[in-house]
Amino acid sequence: MVTRIYAGAARGFGGSATAHGGLFRRALGDARWEKLGGGLPAGSEIHAIAVHPGDAPVVYAGTQEGPYRSADGGDHWTAIPFPDGAKEVWSFLFDPRDARVMYAGTSPAAIYKSENGGDTWRKLGLRAPGHVKMSFDCRITRMAADPSRPRELYAGLEVDGVLRSRDGGETWEDMSRPLIKLADQPHLKSRIVSDTEIEGMMDTHALCVSSAAPGTVFLAVRMGVFRSTDRGVNWEDMEI
Repeated sequence: MVTRIYAGAARGFGGSATAHGGLFRRALGDARWEKLGGGLPAGSEIHAIAVHPGDAPVVYAGTQEGPYRSADGGDHWTAIPFPDGAKEVWSFLFDPRDARVMYAGTSPAAIYKSENGGDTWRKLGLRAPGHVKMSFDCRITRMAADPSRPRELYAGLEVDGVLRSRDGGETWEDMSRPLIKLADQPHLKSRIVSDTEIEGMMDTHALCVSSAAPGTVFLAVRMGVFRSTDRGVNWEDMEI
């Protein structure tokens, strides 16, 4: 079986009008990257890629025009409609127990759930807390599930902190207050386009849950890497 690597690129700030991103593929051992098309939207901005954990030729791509799916390793792509129109898709998550169950995080900030491999979706009851007002729509940049409690999900927002669900995404609670408190420290203050110096601590870039230490969550924001050992109730600076 061919082992493939996928890489997505979005359009950079300050680039030329033709400097679009795209989706690229490389087979293990190949010397070059291949840019993929085959039905992807023109000038694709790829924010998320997910390979089916049990069926490697099935690949999902999150674009500026919603989610797309390929059944042949990226040669051909089909748009997957959301119930209320196209949304920018910034993240995917497979349920650890059943890969037919998927989550897609979007901009504006929302999470959609599919229970049939992406054929149909419904919008979940997530609302961004509104800690920070940026010059762009808030987005769900990362999602993670606790392997020890698969219905316990985490969502990282750019730029609005971290949310947790304990019922498979049906309801969500804000776990950002300890991160906001940490922003009292001078070296953790950061403001670029908002009117608050908590901005940097609310700027999620990566999120994962440990499979070795149940309930331990790792979060990377603009200001560094932080860890919670109590399922997001408290956060500590790892001083990286």
